Amino acid sequence: MKKLISIVIFSAFFLAACSSSDTSTSSGGGTTAVLSSAEKETLVYMREEEKLARDVYRTLFSRWNLQIFNNIARSEQMHMDALAAMLASYGVTDPVTSDSTGSFTNPVLASLYDQLVARGSSSAAEAIQVGIYIEQTDITDLQKAISESTHTDLDRAYENLLQGSYNHLQAFTAKSSW
Repeated sequence: MKKLISIVIFSAFFLAACSSSDTSTSSGGGTTAVLSSAEKETLVYMREEEKLARDVYRTLFSRWNLQIFNNIARSEQMHMDALAAMLASYGVTDPVTSDSTGSFTNPVLASLYDQLVARGSSSAAEAIQVGIYIEQTDITDLQKAISESTHTDLDRAYENLLQGSYNHLQAFTAKSSW
């Protein structure tokens, strides 16, 4: 009987471990999922990409005083906050070391920020096109992130950001026809 109980208990623990899709390690008092190096890189990149969008929109709002940039910049801040929470939950170092506008750890994003601001500063219509470009890029990158992620909480965060990017794209596209 003891052997049967041991087998049942072992089987229950084994099935519970197999049903989890996340690889876990113990950290202090809880269990923390472990991201692959590719998932970490993507999460770090997406955090700064959301900052890029926010910073460009803030700058273009200052230049053109179009409310769409202010509204979407606030939404991008919420996207940044969501990804900061994901970084913290997975114990990944946040690349946003300075919240200063245009300050990036990733040199490619720093250069892109300068290019997009310059382009968007040429006219209000071009600024709207910059918004469309940013949202299309975010959509592509988020779809890729979702396809590569093996973590449901991360997928959920990316899917929420993806829906936001679709909404932003729709708003910029509607504004581009004026």
